[in-house]
Order: sequence, then structure tokens, then C-alpha cells
Amino acid sequence: MKRKIVSFGILLVFIICLFFSLDNPVYADEKDRLDIQVDAGLDGKAKEGQGYPVTLTITNNKEDFNGDLVISLPVVNKVIPIDIAAGTTKTISFSVQDMQEMRNYQPNSNQKKKLFHLYDGDWQDGKEVRLDSNIDDLFPVYIQMDKLVIGVLSDRPDSLNYLKLTSFFGNEPEVINLDESLLPAEAQGLDVIDLLVVNDYSIAALPEQKQQAINEWIQLGGKLVTGSEPGLSQQFGSLAELLPLTINGEEEVQQINGLDHFSKESIESGQIELFKGELDEEATVLHNEKEIPLIIENTFGKGAVIQFTFDLGMSALADWQGNNSLWQSFATHPNNQNPYINDYGMRTVDRLSDFTRMFPALANLKVSTLVLLFVAYLLIVIPILYIVLKRMDRREWAWVIIPVFALVSSIGLYTVGAKDRGGAIKTNVMSVISLDEQGKGSGTGVISMLSKGSGAYTIAMDSAFNPIPHTDIYGPQPSYLDLPVLETEEDASNVHFQQVEFWSPRSVAFEQSGKDFGKIESELSYVNDTISGKVTNNFVHDLQDVYLISGNKYQEIGEMAVGESKEISFAANNKDYFQQPTEQVAYSMFGQPGQFGQQSEEQVKSELLSTAIRNEMDRNVNTPRLIGFSDQSFVPLTVNGDETNQTNHHLVMQPISIHLPDDQTSTLSTELQMPTATVESGQIYHNGMDYGERFIEASAGSYLFTYEIPTTLSERSFRIDELAIRLQNNRNGVTFSLKNTQNDSFETIDTSTTTFSENADEKYLNNNQLVVQVSAASEGTIEVPIIELEGVINP
Repeated sequence: MKRKIVSFGILLVFIICLFFSLDNPVYADEKDRLDIQVDAGLDGKAKEGQGYPVTLTITNNKEDFNGDLVISLPVVNKVIPIDIAAGTTKTISFSVQDMQEMRNYQPNSNQKKKLFHLYDGDWQDGKEVRLDSNIDDLFPVYIQMDKLVIGVLSDRPDSLNYLKLTSFFGNEPEVINLDESLLPAEAQGLDVIDLLVVNDYSIAALPEQKQQAINEWIQLGGKLVTGSEPGLSQQFGSLAELLPLTINGEEEVQQINGLDHFSKESIESGQIELFKGELDEEATVLHNEKEIPLIIENTFGKGAVIQFTFDLGMSALADWQGNNSLWQSFATHPNNQNPYINDYGMRTVDRLSDFTRMFPALANLKVSTLVLLFVAYLLIVIPILYIVLKRMDRREWAWVIIPVFALVSSIGLYTVGAKDRGGAIKTNVMSVISLDEQGKGSGTGVISMLSKGSGAYTIAMDSAFNPIPHTDIYGPQPSYLDLPVLETEEDASNVHFQQVEFWSPRSVAFEQSGKDFGKIESELSYVNDTISGKVTNNFVHDLQDVYLISGNKYQEIGEMAVGESKEISFAANNKDYFQQPTEQVAYSMFGQPGQFGQQSEEQVKSELLSTAIRNEMDRNVNTPRLIGFSDQSFVPLTVNGDETNQTNHHLVMQPISIHLPDDQTSTLSTELQMPTATVESGQIYHNGMDYGERFIEASAGSYLFTYEIPTTLSERSFRIDELAIRLQNNRNGVTFSLKNTQNDSFETIDTSTTTFSENADEKYLNNNQLVVQVSAASEGTIEVPIIELEGVINP
């Protein structure tokens, strides 16, 4: 008996040891192999859900080392190759991509999850070696979400200290003084910044990779603000092509009055140099000093470059009272900065992933089809077989025929159901791409593959797409061994999925930034209630469906091959085709999305377009759009080294202008329906305008609705002769008032339709914007007013 107990105890100890050996790696070297110091964040700072840079300082006090450092992030294990000689120190920098999952991924002292794993040799077959346990820290100090972050590049940073005293949406900004050592070499590392201010700084002296990172960051939605000085184009290096103004002269003035939109006080100094030059043909002059531009803007992809024609660091500007309003005009509210997240937390990649993971398969037979097959089976097996065999007097054959028939039927059904396992691996690719005036495209997309059997799969693509695995963020967090692995080799990125189940999807999100696609050329004019002109497809791919969309209206243009041109002409109410589209236009064109897993081609198009608009694609400009859909391949990729059977759904969107008559004064009317909502006091629970619906759900408080004059009209100096405000069915306790910019007051709107005509342009229009204030005594729904404008444009 004792012998049995001893034997059982030995077995139990063995099992416990075996269990712990599975959970804990066996190290090739019990001593710490490398000394690694981690610096995370931009100057140690970041924003939740946004990308940030990481710098590793590695010291090798032993023999030469060649291997891989694997960093375990929420959705991926990132591989960092390390090749370091004995007795040397090396610095390696990379960026953590913007991941919503990082919000809940800050290990505490009670968690035992290791973030860093070091392998002597390749991570796949090398031996893990021990690391200093003190380096398991990858997290910067997080800046609160409602703070605007300004990065400053200047050889005179003290001259821009006045930015720290400005107020953005009720909060002082976080100002980070940058230099070459802090600037990341990847665009994702700059996601920490909302505005990048450059003044008296040579970008040309930066490494080319860091210049390219700034360029890519702008394309993906960043805003760069710069002052002017002699030789600015040379100072900007490879970014010089983004400048709205090429300087070739200057003029001295004693004061600047052209910024009276922001303060009636002038900017005064004994001597102010205003720089003049050649405007880029796509540039927009935002403010003038008589005939001299003061502030100019160029848009690129989702971002913009804004150029002041004077020194941003001059003391007269620092002391000016209009700084708050001026700088706030360039900033989007920080809570709305991420173009991939709406107010429900649903990112573009989340929606696209839902669709790409649906693979049409013959195995998805309808219930009615299965019932018919079962009935047919019963009819054959029972009455027909019985009658035939009875007549032949061979009923004993049923013992053979019925099993054979069942076997053949089963094989047939399995063959039909498993047909998708034959041939190349299937992949679905979906993306939304924004084109700028130079024909460069920026956007985001998702690739999903369907496994043919259990095992390991590797999706390989160009590293310029910045791929990252996409998983269900609400499911349980996978262990280190279960996470996919991201490995970058030269210009290629490989995403390794280690343990894929039979017939299972896996997804990878990707980005496009500044890629030369060509564009959809248009020459459209509005004359006598008719829009007419020519549209040419100079995009690099054929487009199956092309539309002109504006507000809630659309006009179908049709299929267009590469290089094809079409003449169009259609009647148009002049209220409809001057502004940016709302999400409702997608549902007008293609209908509402159907039940999950049952979407038609039309409903996929509806989802692509509504997702692009909802997440503020091309949010920089208030103009109509040309859109096109393509089923051609935009993203070359392989799975396990082989080409795939690829299905593509891509949306291309490009802002355009519809020209107004140049040779005559014209009377025009337009409606403004979708303003931008901001909070003075209170809280917005749901902003229906993000979805093309004219209401917000909000608490008691005060809110501002800012309406913007369409770009086509503002460029022609549209003058308002009459302004009418129509109120919707709002509850008691909600009051509205219109801002009078002349005396900085609000005038009450006390009827369902209120008209303002006396000096309406001078009183209410400021910087091409109209502002309505709404006060709510209790929480509930606030219907958004509609503004109707009557006015003229001059030659």
C-alpha cells in the first residue's frame, strides 16, 4: 500500500513539473544575454488608441549576437531582427501602430505576461535566451484624449512658447518640442501629434526616411503648419513640393489687418515681412492682406499643409489677442481625430473585416434546398425503389442499393460542400481609397483568407502597406504562442498565422498612403440649372460604376475603362450639387445593408460608401465627390508563397469642383443641412450627423452648430443677400440663436422660419462659416436647423 502511495506521489510530482515546464520557456542561457533599454512614446508621451514610436538601446557585453527580439502586442508578435557585435551599443527604432486594443493592454504588477522574448537565431527555430526582467515596459505616459497635441520643429522653440497659452476646445494644448533624435522614421510614430508646427527649421537636414515619414503622416490625415522665410523651399527638402507658396519676394508692412475674422485688433510691429511668390495651382488662400496672401492651404490625401506668409515666431503675433481663434481654426476636436473610429468605437477596418470574412460557398445551401433533397431521397428510396424491385422480383437488392445510394449521395454533397477547398487559397480584399488633386491615393483596407486545412499560413505583401493582423477585439486575449507574427524583411512584410483551424478565416488590415493611382479627371460646369461636362478615367484601374454624389443626391455616370471619357448632362437644382455627401446618399443609391452574411453586391457597395463617409474620408473639403468601384487587384499578395484566388471590392473617392459661370453675375441659392457640432457645456451622447441624420442626442447644456459655405461658392466670393433658418420639431426648453460676428453676440431665433436680410453677409458670415448656438434645459434629442441662403456670385 505504501509503495502505491509513494509511486502515486512521484507520478504527481512528475505531472506538476511537466505542467510548469510547458508554461515556462527553457532558456538556452540562464544569464541575461543583452542589456536593452526601452524608450516608448514621442518624448515619452502618446495617446490611447494611436500609434507611437519606440526606441531600443541595446548593449552587448558578451560575444557577437545575431537573433530576433519578439515583442508581444495585443494583436501581434512583432519581430525585430538584432545583429550586434561584441562590446558595442546599437539603437533600433520602430513604431507601434494605432491599435484600439492598446487601451486595455497595460500590464500591471499582478500580471505575468512577458512582452519581450529574445531568440538566439531565427524566432521560428532559435533558442529563447533570458532577458533582463526590468525591460517588460512598452507603455508611455498617455495624454488625455481631449487634449490637442502640437509638435514643434524650430531652431527657436522659445519663440513659439505662446502656443502653450492658447486654448483648444477649453483645454491648454500639449506642446512637444521635437528634434531629429525624437522624430520617428515611420508615419505611425507621428500619430501622437494633431498639429506639426514648423518654423525656422531645416527639414532637408533630416534623414530621407524621416522626411518621408512626415509626408506619409500628412497623407494619412496629419496637418503641418509652417511660417515663411527666404529659402523655405530649400529648407523643406523633399517636402518642398507640398508647400502652397514658392517664395520669390517680400514686402514690409507695419501691421496686419487681414486676420480680423479672429480679432478686430491688428497685428502691429515696426516691421513685418510678408513673403510673396507663386501659388500652387491647387492651393487655397484662406486669408489676405489686401492683395497679399496671409495664410494658404494645400490638401494632400486626408491631410493638409498650411503656410503663413510671415514668421510664426515674431513677438507681435505672440502678443496678439486672436491667437486662440486662429489656431483653433486649424484643429479638429481631439475626440474626432482618429478617422478610423466613429462614436460607437467601430473602425473602418472592423466593418471591412466583417465583410471580407464572408466567403460565398456552395456549402451554404438554403434550408428549402436541403428539404427538397431529403424529399427526393425519400421518394427514390421508398416508393420508386420498392415498386421497381418488387416488379423485378429483386427486393433483396435493396440491401445493396440503399447503402450505395446513401454513400454516393454523401460523397456528392461533400464534394459540393468542399469544392472551395480545391484550387488556390481564396482571399477577399476590400478597401476605401481617397484621391487628392495630384492623383495620390490614401486609405485603408482589409485582406481575409480562407484556410484549406489546419496548419500555418503566411500572408506576404509589400511593407509599404503597413500590414497588421486584425482580430476580434472583444474576444479573449490570445496567449503569446497563439498570436500571429509580423516579420518585415527588406521591402516585404510577412504575417504568420501559427495555428489556423480547418476552413477558417484570418484577416490582415493595411494602409495606403501617397501611392500614385492617377485620378478621375472632370470638367463640369453649372449653367442654367444644368450640370454638364466631361469625366475621364485616368485612374490606373477600370471602374465598374462611377457616380457624382453631393449631399443626399447622386448622378450615375456608369462603367469607365482606363482612359475612357464620357460626356454628361443632367438637370440639377442648384441647392443640391455643391457640398460634401452625407451617409444617407449611400442608402439612397444601394439600399440598407442586409442581414449579416447575406449581403448582395449592391449592399457591399452601400457599406463601403457609408463607411467611408461616416469615418470622414476627405473631411478637409466641402465639395461634391466622384466615386468609383473596382473589382481589380490593388494589393499584390501571396499566401504560403502562392498566388491566391482573389476577390476584390474597392471604393475610390475624389473631391471635385463644379465650375460656375465666369463671365456674369449669377444669383444662387443653397441649403446647409449638416453642420459640425461642438460642446460649450454639456455632453453629446450621439451625433446623428455622422450618419447623415439631422439630430443629436445630448444632455442639458450649450452647443454650437457651425455651418460651412460650400467651397465652390466661397471661392467665388459668394455674397449672402438673404439668410433663412428653418427649425425642426424640437421639444420645449431648446432655444436657438444666430451669432452676429460684428458685435460678437447671439440673436435669438424665435419662430419656425426666421429670415435675416439686412447686411446678412457682413453680420453673420465669418471665415465662410455661420454659427448657431443651441441651449437645452434638459437632456434629449435636438433637431438640427436647416439654413437656406440666397445670394450672388460675381465674375
